[in-house]
Amino acid sequence: MQHIDIVQIEQLSLADLQPLLPEARQQGFEFLDRLVEEYFGGINQFTQPGEALFGVYSDQHMIAIGGLNRDPYLQEGDTGRVRHVYVLSSWRGQGVGKQLVQRIIDEARRHYRLLTLRTLTEPASKFYCAIGFQMKPEIFAATHHLVLKEE
Repeated sequence: MQHIDIVQIEQLSLADLQPLLPEARQQGFEFLDRLVEEYFGGINQFTQPGEALFGVYSDQHMIAIGGLNRDPYLQEGDTGRVRHVYVLSSWRGQGVGKQLVQRIIDEARRHYRLLTLRTLTEPASKFYCAIGFQMKPEIFAATHHLVLKEE
């Protein structure tokens, strides 16, 4: 695998998101458009305590993105949520997604007891289960979760 850098994004650049946006749209994933709309609209810029947005770069080109927010669906405040994870199809199966999600998990451990996410595809479900996320017991508005700290 080529060298990659995972960096916390302080200021998201729309130019960096090319070619992720058109590929995601073509594959029927609308969540990157939602990321752009919410980020540039000031709704979600991943700047609250316990939040972060990460980009994965190869040769200064973004090849993947993913973020961490406080889970907006649970009121306890001790739950983070994996958001908007997307890896360019040409980079899938090479460990990029796993490294990105591990970086998100590492950041989440600093702030949360539990980490949730929602995915609607079988390949993504298998991916998250393979790195330790569970589907049971069910958690409101999430398909998968990972216990970060035992109570």
